[in-house]
Amino acid sequence: MRQTAPADALPVALVDAARSIAAAHLAEHGRPITPAQLRARLGVALPLATAAHAQLTP
Repeated sequence: MRQTAPADALPVALVDAARSIAAAHLAEHGRPITPAQLRARLGVALPLATAAHAQLTP
């Protein structure tokens, strides 16, 4: 079973950066960013990127 960081454990700066990157990706490509793409752009481990990605969607 995969584990992700709890949402409340994510640094605000990381979530802010993820939101900015996701918005730029959507504007440029016309589709939402994936957790793997966010991982590459943020330079963090996939579980952390996945947790940040989860904060981007309602």
